[in-house]
Amino acid sequence: MHKLTPKAEQEAAIVRMSSEETGAALNGSTMGAGKTLTGVEVAKRIGAQTVLVIAPLGTRLGWKVTFERQGVTLPFRWINSTADGKQALADWQWQLPGIYFIGVEYFVRLGWDGKARSTAWTKVADLVMFDEAHRGQNRNSKTYKTLKQVKAGYKMSMSGTPSGNKFEGAWAVTKWLWPNVIPNSFHNWAKIWCKFEYSYFSPGGKRIDGEREPGAFFNSLPCYIRMESELNVDLIEDTKYVELSAPQRKAYSNLEKNMMTWVEGNPLVVEFPITLRARLRQASLGMFSVGDEGEVSFALDCKSTKIDAMLEVLQDDWDGEPALILTDSRKFADVVVARLGDKARAWHGNVSQAQREKTKEEFIGGSVDYVVAVTSAIAEGVDGMQHATRNILWLSRSDNRILNEQAMARVFRQGQTRQVRSVEIIAVDTYDSGVLSSQLEKAIEMNKILKEGK
Repeated sequence: MHKLTPKAEQEAAIVRMSSEETGAALNGSTMGAGKTLTGVEVAKRIGAQTVLVIAPLGTRLGWKVTFERQGVTLPFRWINSTADGKQALADWQWQLPGIYFIGVEYFVRLGWDGKARSTAWTKVADLVMFDEAHRGQNRNSKTYKTLKQVKAGYKMSMSGTPSGNKFEGAWAVTKWLWPNVIPNSFHNWAKIWCKFEYSYFSPGGKRIDGEREPGAFFNSLPCYIRMESELNVDLIEDTKYVELSAPQRKAYSNLEKNMMTWVEGNPLVVEFPITLRARLRQASLGMFSVGDEGEVSFALDCKSTKIDAMLEVLQDDWDGEPALILTDSRKFADVVVARLGDKARAWHGNVSQAQREKTKEEFIGGSVDYVVAVTSAIAEGVDGMQHATRNILWLSRSDNRILNEQAMARVFRQGQTRQVRSVEIIAVDTYDSGVLSSQLEKAIEMNKILKEGK
């Protein structure tokens, strides 16, 4: 592998971060702009000998390869629950030179002994990098509370959407980086940077409604980097509309009006609005079944107008080209894989990391044509899909706008050489129709906030 030479904009960012006197940086660059490369180069240039990388598991190989490619000879260790992983943790605690990678979930688990903080993260590393840092934006979460335990000579967070879905998430992300710069009180910080709107149900009768002056807070930080990926390929987006089958429409309408429906003699009763939303989304995907205990599932041969439309797009519009197929439902993803046969693989929470990596290799190699993924499972840290396909098909979107954007970037990213085609299948007069417009509004507002100095 040849060493990568940073582009001019990347080099400027590396120099800026390497020389930052506060010993911290927030890299808010968009996906595909080279956050991993710039992070590795900063590690090299500050001479870091003990480096802790906290990141989604799917990014591990990308980090390992980039460190090796850029000429870093420190051993790359993976802290996990295996014997080798436990030895890596022991070496970390002895502060032996090396690159120590750990998944976010295991990082949090090791940070606690019951309800009390453990001593796992009391050592002071030369450099700690938190990839996909929006995972720590909730100030009340264990992720943020664990991160607060970590001290380092240099701290770096990386995320194209560091504040998550809401601007107030910016406080926790930046408080870890600059504890002496960001106010200790979240509420005092919010009074300075946030705008509010009336809310009968919120304390004090008001709630946060975004940033007072979009972009002002991030532009005020000691070291905020924002590079935007410039792809030389077009993105063509299209929408296919379908009507629900008669049984689907009946179930959908009954749930919407009465919060209950009958399916093949079995009742399905919904008690809470959040559960109703999930059931409506399932009904728009395919005709579900209800078990004796009220559990919802999909038969492999269930009626689905979305699957019918999907097959038309894959065969007629895309001439059988490989595709990444996305949905928010794990159960429905398994149905789609079964319909597509041997050339399809599932990618969701019940698929091991080892199997995911094998699936990616097969997809890139051409022995697998379709990866059917739950959006939340594939959204973060998966590189290489752009070499396997240019096609993305959405059966349903996640309610989380960030996950949708990240999932899109598995294919529409640096290294893609062909025009990218994205098709979303929407069931008319269903919950599908409302997701897109609200998320578009949120995306526009968040883009204003994150633009550096704009």
